[in-house]
Amino acid sequence: MTTFTKWFLLNAVVFTAAFLVEQKEWITLVVKNDASYISIVIMSLYVIVSGYVGRLCYLADKATKGREREDILRRMDIGWFAGEHFFSLGLLGTLVGLTIATSTSLTEEAQVSQIVAGLKNGLNTAFFTTICGIVFSLPLQVQLMILKQELEE
Repeated sequence: MTTFTKWFLLNAVVFTAAFLVEQKEWITLVVKNDASYISIVIMSLYVIVSGYVGRLCYLADKATKGREREDILRRMDIGWFAGEHFFSLGLLGTLVGLTIATSTSLTEEAQVSQIVAGLKNGLNTAFFTTICGIVFSLPLQVQLMILKQELEE
């Protein structure tokens, strides 16, 4: 089985899972409740970088010379950088969410419902961005491992 076929099948599974998750409106829930919009950035970057890795998989199947394979290995670093930093973006969203959660004024004039609403918004942002960072980092790293295995043979 070619590297591109493996990449394609993995992405078919990922996008089918995303479709099924959206049928439960979970992606919509994440987007609506993320005050920082970092989860949208993570999802968008996944699509872009995954497409880039797919192109590298296609080129790896065509590459025959050692020099071409070394060039593809070097170009893979962009994918590894993105995959590792999805976690960082998720943690950044966690910090933004916790900042939102704790920014509610605790004066005597503040009503409990306002304080709870601020906590809910902040914690939603914190949890959803962390989940997006983890969930989208893993399949991208699997794609890169498949490509690396092909290039090192």
